Amino acid sequence: MPHGFAVGAPCWFDVTAPDIDATAEFYRALFGWSAHDTGPEFGHYTALVQDDAPVAGITRATTPDGATRPAAWLPYFAVAELGPAVETATADGATVFVAPVEVPGQLEFAILADPAGAGYGLAHLTGHPGTERWGAPNNPVWVQYTATGAPAEAMAHYAKVLGWHYRNAAWETATDKPYQALTTAAGGREFGGAAAARPGEPAPFWGVTMHVVDCDTTAARALAWGGKIIQEPQDNPGPSRVAVISDPAGAALALMAFG
Repeated sequence: MPHGFAVGAPCWFDVTAPDIDATAEFYRALFGWSAHDTGPEFGHYTALVQDDAPVAGITRATTPDGATRPAAWLPYFAVAELGPAVETATADGATVFVAPVEVPGQLEFAILADPAGAGYGLAHLTGHPGTERWGAPNNPVWVQYTATGAPAEAMAHYAKVLGWHYRNAAWETATDKPYQALTTAAGGREFGGAAAARPGEPAPFWGVTMHVVDCDTTAARALAWGGKIIQEPQDNPGPSRVAVISDPAGAALALMAFG
């Protein structure tokens, strides 16, 4: 188990941003997080923290060669050994966006695109605690893949690389592209799902969901601080209430309140 996370579990999250300081201020206002700049040596990568517990990080939306990346949230999944995991992924058709990088005493990571083109990260945590409050209020609670075709076909790649188990959701029986519920090889609670894209929806991509106490209030706060509401709060089975927002740079993020 890599530093407290089962292999395949979501263990860290980044959001890309053209203006790190402005993005940090938005999330401070939205979730009460504090921001810690790691300095010029690490490109001013900024850690987002809740009460001394790391939640996520902000990285620039430009690459060292000057190319622009869209503002987006990216999940990282835990691996026991980074090199073999990257090799397995590329052998199955993945493309390496960021070759393995080591931050001594903290982690090793790489960023890839799966065979369909969705970006995701792999991380071997060697000292970094990762997102240790997964599921707590104002922390990530779910990851969701939006597939261009059948979700199960897309999840086959992750089963090879990360050992995931996936199964048809019980409520979807009258479709040839049923929603997939995801668990790690170690079992336990579901950590995410995979759905077929709706007509006109850009895909494929990984989305991140934050647990919030009040979905409506948090969505309204996002709007007040320069974000947008992509999907108005609505009730879902569970029971839960869900909205989708974007930060001022355009990175989309789902909000979920329970009960």
